[in-house]
Amino acid sequence: MASSEEQRPAEEPPTWAIELATAELYDTVDQGLIMDRARQIARDTGTLHDERHTEYDDPDRGGEG
Repeated sequence: MASSEEQRPAEEPPTWAIELATAELYDTVDQGLIMDRARQIARDTGTLHDERHTEYDDPDRGGEG
């Protein structure tokens, strides 16, 4: 039985992530692989942004709270 994530259509990554993935995988013609990498780049960038935001909001770390 497939998980709900497998059944859900994959979300289109942002253009900037696609361009970065294409540059990283310049020797690849597999669009599926490029799109997977672009999604990973976008996801990783979002996680990094969330971590930075949390750090600056934490009063124990010198943030505003």
